[in-house]
Amino acid sequence: MTADAYWTWTAAQITRAVSSREVSCREITESCLARLEEVNGDLVALVDIDAAGARAAADRADRSVRRGEPLGVLHGVPVATKINVDQRGSPTTNGVRAFKDRVALNDNPAVGNLRDAGAIILGRTNTPSFSWRWFTDNELHGRTLNPWNPKVTVGGSSGGSAAAVSTGIVPIAHGSDLAGSIRYPAYACGVLGLRPTQGRIPSFDATAPGDRPPLSQLMGVQGAMTRTVEDMRLALRAMARGSDLDPWSVPVPLELDATPPSRLAVVRSVPWTDVDASVTAEIDVSARRMEAAGYEPVEVVPPSFERVMDVFRAALWEAGHGLLQRVAELGDPSMQAVAKVMNEVAADIDGVRYLELFGLRTTILREWSAFLDDYPLLLMPVSWRRPFPVDYDQRGPDAVREVIDALAPAIAANVCGLPALAVPTSIGPDGPCGVQFVAGRFREDRCLTAAEVLMRDHPDRALRRGRPALDH
Repeated sequence: MTADAYWTWTAAQITRAVSSREVSCREITESCLARLEEVNGDLVALVDIDAAGARAAADRADRSVRRGEPLGVLHGVPVATKINVDQRGSPTTNGVRAFKDRVALNDNPAVGNLRDAGAIILGRTNTPSFSWRWFTDNELHGRTLNPWNPKVTVGGSSGGSAAAVSTGIVPIAHGSDLAGSIRYPAYACGVLGLRPTQGRIPSFDATAPGDRPPLSQLMGVQGAMTRTVEDMRLALRAMARGSDLDPWSVPVPLELDATPPSRLAVVRSVPWTDVDASVTAEIDVSARRMEAAGYEPVEVVPPSFERVMDVFRAALWEAGHGLLQRVAELGDPSMQAVAKVMNEVAADIDGVRYLELFGLRTTILREWSAFLDDYPLLLMPVSWRRPFPVDYDQRGPDAVREVIDALAPAIAANVCGLPALAVPTSIGPDGPCGVQFVAGRFREDRCLTAAEVLMRDHPDRALRRGRPALDH
């Protein structure tokens, strides 16, 4: 293996080679930095690059290897972190001009856990203004392109992370997910994206003006993107360490029985909205693959599926009394246009209705828990639609509503606080295709085992080896 090809390695390959002293952490880091230099100018995946810091961290990691010290599960693995969480010494811009000097003094616990596991942080990934769009661009850092098709959204809000993993800048990237913000970019870019159970990975940002409102706290999580299931297991092991800074953090063991469940619930369509034929076809192919591996697919519609979006509208109402007001003051025009429609979507909600919908969430969780006892694993789309064209949400209020409705399958896992994993399945004429698995609380293992089955019999196409397809 030549040094300039180390960027193609998985995190698992890197950790094995580093621990056996086959390769140095510095060599791996230099290869990934060279790859970043090659593709990032067009891509705009990373927007705050710390090459000097990465090299210094790699040298420290190499000294630990030479001294025979215990090595973390990600020792020497280059990673990137989303610029909407705190990382000491770096501004937590969240894609907002007004926050460009908001330098963090300490790490968000999710970032700190990556460091403690031995990861080498190359830099920060792009996000839309305030991380509240499914399209990744902002006036401060620019637009992130989908490396497979620049006419199609890279997804959001963790679009920079998805692009970085897809193009081999890093094998693992951090992301956050409140309404599909990890899984939708993963879907658009052909990589794995894990939204873990609420409470699995701790989070706290001291630079934030205050804690988020209740539903946002219950729906939002930190997670990761990778190109392989083995790497996702490593990322989860590294990040899922508790922290007193996060009262929602739950120290549940990761090593659970991963025996594949027999029954697999399959959602291929719903009666209240249209589903793209190509999306349904991908579900059908995936269900057949799972059946060949011993699962028993059963087509169903989960309970209270339609009412999930009522709870999400309550989250929008909540945001309208805080975050979306700040967007109106400080956000980019593109985000302000979307925020205006989000407020309209929740316009019929008042304080009393909000409390009713907050209570409804508990009912939905109870119903989904019973459903996942009967069907321990759920296969369904990430979105009812193929990834939208770039800036589709700027075409007017109806387009924003269409995007929100299309993301209902992703949002359902957020409302219920459940683990969900976006899995790439093929490459279509306009870019990658994929599905998602959802399991019961703290059963990320079931999603990961299923993803291994689904990805076993087709080639790994997640790595976009060339430059972004600007001539597409």
